[in-house]
Amino acid sequence: MEPIRVLIVDDHPMIRRGLRNFLSSAPDINVVGEAEDSATALRAAAELAPDVILLDIQLTGADGVAVASQLRKEQPNSKVIILTAYDNDDYIQGALRAGANAYLLKKSSGETVVDTIRQVHQGKRLLSPELMDRVLQQFQDLAQIKAKYESGLGEDEVKVLALMAQGATVEEIAQAMFWGERTVRRKIDEIIVKLGVKNRTQAVAEAIKKGLI
Repeated sequence: MEPIRVLIVDDHPMIRRGLRNFLSSAPDINVVGEAEDSATALRAAAELAPDVILLDIQLTGADGVAVASQLRKEQPNSKVIILTAYDNDDYIQGALRAGANAYLLKKSSGETVVDTIRQVHQGKRLLSPELMDRVLQQFQDLAQIKAKYESGLGEDEVKVLALMAQGATVEEIAQAMFWGERTVRRKIDEIIVKLGVKNRTQAVAEAIKKGLI
């Protein structure tokens, strides 16, 4: 097999040197070039046509997200791995929308970087393990918001469902919500209607199934 041709893009010479030295020890990886800013990165990608580009977020000129988006248009056969110290949500989401194939933090081990290069070269999309839980939680939160919207339930109704799931009585729900018991019973009846079920047990089951609670 031909070695994986890698272009390193980072504005810190020491980081580029460290990456080159470490990657050169992998028999199936060949570092074909380096770039220190966005303009140089785009030119090098066009000239070298690397298989994989290690791309920092903070660069002189356009940032790594903008560069990744441009590379997706100009070098669609090159896979892009964002390798950065920044783990904020805007960068992560922006990079994934721009078409980056992976997002790694610089604190990742060298072995993780090498393994990610290999997997991305094979067509996989990856996130640093430290970021995976956060992104999955965001997707779960979005799914819950979507489910609430589609069900027509309000925040108070979801809270009532959660209390019902915990086995709370009407009196306990009233105390928790600072409502009268009559209000709680009316609210439960409304929840049952909105969820299209027959009783409280089915309402809780349906809420869990839809990811509302």
